[in-house]
Formats: sequence, structure tokens, C-alpha cells
Amino acid sequence: MWLANALTVSRIPLAVLFWVTYGDVYWSLGIVALAAVTDALDGTIARWARARGSLSTAGEWLDPAADKFFVVVVLATVAVREHTPWPILIAIGARELLIVPLGITYRLALATRPPVEHAFKADALGKATTIAQMFAVAALIAHLSWAPAIAIVTAVLGIAASAHYVVRGVLHARVAT
Repeated sequence: MWLANALTVSRIPLAVLFWVTYGDVYWSLGIVALAAVTDALDGTIARWARARGSLSTAGEWLDPAADKFFVVVVLATVAVREHTPWPILIAIGARELLIVPLGITYRLALATRPPVEHAFKADALGKATTIAQMFAVAALIAHLSWAPAIAIVTAVLGIAASAHYVVRGVLHARVAT
């Protein structure tokens, strides 16, 4: 499981490297691509390790935290260095803007109850949102004319994923009581 966690944690220095190297389109795109690869591989490796008896659950909170950190740093970098319009940045980060406060509220509301496992586990809609975010960021970096359109698609997916997480969380909470 250490390899999966190492891949997850690698997105933190990748975010910093993105900030430092931003301005070179190839470096920026390469770092985003590498972050996407680590995001895909860490889950695959973790599932493989669990199938072979690993009991570690650190990745369940570490992976979303690293993802959020990477997205926030990338969007902040683009905002500061490119003066990208806020609506585009908000659209790309819509899921994080919604799910972080909802997740905190959810955890606080259920603080006295036993933890509900996997209520926020990534599913196909969440993964589609992540893929759309990566494409939207790549489009911004490369100054492509369709960047606002993919940002809107990302926002729609992010809002839908957030709503889906809420529904799953409510259903899991009901089952647990």
C-alpha cells in the first residue's frame, strides 16, 4: 500500500512544481498529465494491495486531500499568472467548492455516530469530473479557445457529482441508523 500512498502524496510536490514552472506550456501540461497518471495508478495499486490482504485505509482520506490540494494550487496558479476570469476558475473547481463544505458539515453532523464508510468513495461521475478538470486545466494552459466550454462541462459534472455524493451520504447515514 506504500506505493499507492507515495503516488498519492506525489501530487503535493507536483502542485508546487506546477507553480514554480508555470509559464512553460510543456512543463505545465506534463505536470498535469503526470498528476493524472498518479491519480489513476494510486487507486489501481491500492485495490490490488487490498485484494492481497492490505488493511491500510490511509488512502481513503489522503487521495481526496491530495487531489483537492493539487486542483487548488493549479487553479490559483492560473488565476494569479494568467488573470483567468473567476467564472471559469469557479466552474473548474465547482466540485471542490461544493463538496468540501458539504463533507465537513456531513462529518460534523454525524460526529457522534459511528463513521459511515465509503459515503464519499469516488464513482464514475466523480472520475468523469476529475478527467474533465484535467482537460479544462490543460485547455487553459494551452490557451485553447474551447477552454470556457470544457469549464462549463466540468461545472455541470462537478455539481452532479456533488449532488450524487450528498444522496449517497444521506442513504448511507440512514442505513447506519
